[in-house]
Amino acid sequence: MEIGGAPFGQLHAVLSGQFKLQRAAPDGGMQVLGFAMPGDLLGLDAIGTGRYANDAVALSECVICTIPYASLEQLMAHQPALARRLSQLLSASLAQRQDQMLFLGNARAPQRLARLLLDLGGRYSERGGSATDFQLCMSREDLAAYLALTVESVSRLLSMFKQNGLLAVSNRAITLLDTAGLRAIAAPPAATSSLPVLHSA
Repeated sequence: MEIGGAPFGQLHAVLSGQFKLQRAAPDGGMQVLGFAMPGDLLGLDAIGTGRYANDAVALSECVICTIPYASLEQLMAHQPALARRLSQLLSASLAQRQDQMLFLGNARAPQRLARLLLDLGGRYSERGGSATDFQLCMSREDLAAYLALTVESVSRLLSMFKQNGLLAVSNRAITLLDTAGLRAIAAPPAATSSLPVLHSA
């Protein structure tokens, strides 16, 4: 799989399982940049630089399809539709990364977690699963590293969401009980001047 700094030569299509994408942070820790699910293509960010930027770490048993990029280039030379599709994937990946950075840089902690849970539910739904009842493959440490929060903050927010009837949580099993309430909390910072009041015990 991908190792940050290694020479680029292949793309990896996730067929089953989940990965976290991470890289070393300036403080010596690891920054989690995202989570890959079946249907996602890993390694797109290395096409331009010639080196993988991130480590891809399996969060569960995974099956991938390795695609040599040299072979893909040959196919794209004869299939313009394939080249256009790859360009679309690159553009979408860049836009998603920019949106993530902007949101995390401006959102409060409850907004960050609410949006992540809704996004995960949407991605599970796109793959034939439930948008409101799913298992988290990632640990709370991974969630904290992705959201730029402490593990304690993530645990406290999950408990607060549970107390307010927004979700049910048991270990890594999540049930979203009030998606409308979560969407209200996850609203972009510029779209609202105040957040719904959350009560903690």
